[in-house]
Amino acid sequence: MNLSPIDPNRLGLDATNIDAQGITLVNPEPIITHINARFRFPSDLFDDLAFFQVSHKIIRAASLPIQIPQKPTADRIGIDFLRIDMANPRMTTSAAMTWGRHATSNAIDTTSEQCELFLGRKPFELTTSQHHRCTGRGFVLIRYLGYALGVGFLESTRRDDENFGRVRSMYPRAYSTEVQQTSPLGNPS
Repeated sequence: MNLSPIDPNRLGLDATNIDAQGITLVNPEPIITHINARFRFPSDLFDDLAFFQVSHKIIRAASLPIQIPQKPTADRIGIDFLRIDMANPRMTTSAAMTWGRHATSNAIDTTSEQCELFLGRKPFELTTSQHHRCTGRGFVLIRYLGYALGVGFLESTRRDDENFGRVRSMYPRAYSTEVQQTSPLGNPS
């Protein structure tokens, strides 16, 4: 993914504060193209966001206009949006929870049993109708009752593969521990 920096003035932002905070704004086009190729979000969903690279691993997104203070140094601006330190960059759990309800492709609306498995970081099998909504092996967004929960990984779409239709949970371990203690669906232990 080619992440070229962009001039803050292009977004109507003060370059002085951007530079003082060490923020590198990046061109949103390759980011949007990448996630839309997989999840087909509405074309205008990310129009009011600025994207910036905060490390070699993470792209963050923040709503425009961004109010960036000169001092003190901001601890965090925006939401972690995309993990870029992998062969196939993936949306973060935070981004999936925020925008996942808008995805029209590779988004799985789970049953309560599948939801519990996902939140418990356990794999689950897709139904035939769920499988038909996926375009192929790779990251999928997981939803339950219209709420986006995070990211899973569809291991195979080949019928001759033993992992056909199996989704591996990518739900963060720290979130999973908390959910097991507070889930309205009951404690799976």
